[in-house]
Parts: sequence; C-alpha cells; structure tokens
Amino acid sequence: MIILYYTLLCFLFFVMFFCLLFLLSPLFSLIPFVTVRKKVLNEIIRELNLDEKSILYDLGCGDGRVLFAALKTNPDISCVGVEISPFPFLLANTKKIFFNFKNIQILYGNFFKKDISPASHVFLYLFPKSLDELLPKLEKELRVGSRVISCDFEFSKRKPDKILELQASTGQRNKRLYIYDF
Repeated sequence: MIILYYTLLCFLFFVMFFCLLFLLSPLFSLIPFVTVRKKVLNEIIRELNLDEKSILYDLGCGDGRVLFAALKTNPDISCVGVEISPFPFLLANTKKIFFNFKNIQILYGNFFKKDISPASHVFLYLFPKSLDELLPKLEKELRVGSRVISCDFEFSKRKPDKILELQASTGQRNKRLYIYDF
C-alpha cells in the first residue's frame, strides 16, 4: 500500500512539474512552440534532399518531429536539434530515448550561441524577425552548398532559390517552404 502511495505521489509530482514547465516555457523564448503538421513532413524531407553524409540541424526544433521524420527515411544521417524552451526540449529528448535513436543530439540553449558550421542542411520554422537576425550567422557559418529550408516565413534580405506551395486549408499553418542554397 505504501509503495502504491509513493508511486502515485511521484507520478503527480512529475505531472505537476511538466505542467509548470509548459506554462513557463514562453519565459525562455520569444518564439512560441508551434509544430509542423505531420502531413507536410514528407515534403520537407524530400526538399531537404538528404544523403547518407548529411548533417541536419533544426534550429528551434521543438519536439524534434522534423529530425525524427528525417531519421526514419534516412537512418544514416546525423541530426542536431537546438531548443531553448524546457518543455519541448524534454519532449524531444524523451522521444529520442523512447525510440532509441543514436545519431541525434538535442541541445538545450540559444541557437544564436551554438556553432552550426557542421550543418549541411538546416530546417527553420521561425518568425521573420528571428530569421533576419539569424541570416548573418547562417551566411558566416554555413559552408557553400548547404541547404536551408524555412517553413511559412522567408528572409527579408535574401531571395529564396525555390518556393514550394504546400496543401493547406484556409487559416492552416505550413503553407509554404522557402528553399535556400547557400
């Protein structure tokens, strides 16, 4: 009976802890946690044009859904996600452990302070202001031939090499992919 009591108490503690993290997440970042629709993941992965030597970075990776989808279709690639909000970071790491992915790293912190030079591919789902602040870092650190895909928003100071219209209903997110070859 005592074991059941302590188990229930621990479970309630973890539930309250994760709820608190979820509520406090906006304090860590000005960028909200918005996921990519599952229906567009395959198109994103196709447009990334990954091969076995690819190193995919997702800056502001949230729950890591783009990275995990990329690994399912390209198991030999390496993936790095960077997330500053604690709840999505923990969610992504829980998925990593649960699905036993070896070639993925989920880093906690500000992607402006992380070295992204190893990346051959970068996925972004950020607001225009964040994209424009990130552009100089991308231009400085990415090697020639790196591919960057931004969902829904484009850089104001760089023209995309390709724009892909995605199937979406009125008011639905994930309507376009902006593809840049650096």
